[in-house]
Amino acid sequence: MGNYPKAFAVGFGIVGVGYALMLTTVPTEEQLYEKLSPELKKQYHQVKADQARKEAFSDVLRRAAADPEPMWIKKTPPPPPATASKSE
Repeated sequence: MGNYPKAFAVGFGIVGVGYALMLTTVPTEEQLYEKLSPELKKQYHQVKADQARKEAFSDVLRRAAADPEPMWIKKTPPPPPATASKSE
């Protein structure tokens, strides 16, 4: 019975040292972003924009799926009138 507390203490010590080492060596997202090259930053922003566009599309699909009325029955609102100002 005397070896179990020692084993748990050593195990917790190893895990604790590993966690502390991870916290000190892994950079934060901000630090990682600052070290990116301009080309990678541009690619990062493009990926974020694509994700936002896909998320917006998913939201539209979720709202349409939650609506009990079928899509083909709904009437689309008329487009707003074109305001062409003619200067005379």
